[in-house]
Amino acid sequence: MYPLSDKDFNYISSVVYEYARINLTDKKRALIISRLSKRIRALKMSSFTEYTDYLKNNPGGSEFQTMVDSLSTNYSLFFREPHHFDFLKETILKSYQKGELSIWSAASSTGQEVYSVLMTIREFSRENNKKIQYKLFASDISRKVLKKASSGTYDLQDVKNIPRPLLEKFFLKGSGDNSEMVKVKKDLIRDIKFFRLNLSDTSYQLPPMDVIFLRNAIIYFDQPTKIELIDRLHSYIKPGGYLILGHSESLSGISEKFKLIGKTIYKRIDL
Repeated sequence: MYPLSDKDFNYISSVVYEYARINLTDKKRALIISRLSKRIRALKMSSFTEYTDYLKNNPGGSEFQTMVDSLSTNYSLFFREPHHFDFLKETILKSYQKGELSIWSAASSTGQEVYSVLMTIREFSRENNKKIQYKLFASDISRKVLKKASSGTYDLQDVKNIPRPLLEKFFLKGSGDNSEMVKVKKDLIRDIKFFRLNLSDTSYQLPPMDVIFLRNAIIYFDQPTKIELIDRLHSYIKPGGYLILGHSESLSGISEKFKLIGKTIYKRIDL
């Protein structure tokens, strides 16, 4: 580990905030030291000052994106917060009549969330003999995690909470050197549009969504950014559509354009 001066901390936190609106307060100092010390060693540098000087001299370079990737928290599990997938099945899919169901995993990390959505849709369709047309979108600010997500390759440890029938139906088991790995079947991967997106970018265009999953993302933003982001996402959700947040997140004090209808499940309302 390398010591991090206030000057270098302030520079890193300010450029990350300016780019991604991720709010790296002093409580995140240890995280910055831990994750970026690895980059300093990899680049054969001797200090944070040398590292920040390098960033200043190479604005918008590949190392800046690597830094953002390193400081983004990318933790995900299959079927994390199961009540959300129960809601998808029991409320959204049960009421589906016709047309195309559009769902966006807006902070998709390494892909477990969007694959869980897809498996839920596929199983519901099979169990109820109900053909459902859908489009799935998955985005993240990190190219590194998107690459993993779009490959659909996971350690056996990553899929331990997936019921065995689903694991056997939707994944392929590795062999030889890859015997401790599994891979999502290609037809599932093809059902998802993966793309890189900085949520602080106001210029992106997407079709209207029935559901947006934005779980465990807004906790990293300050209040003005949360308000701006949620207001923008409201415009992407169809009337009567849903916004799903993470277990420790709330829209209280952020937006009156959504009604809480379940545990961290919000429905769009039009005032």
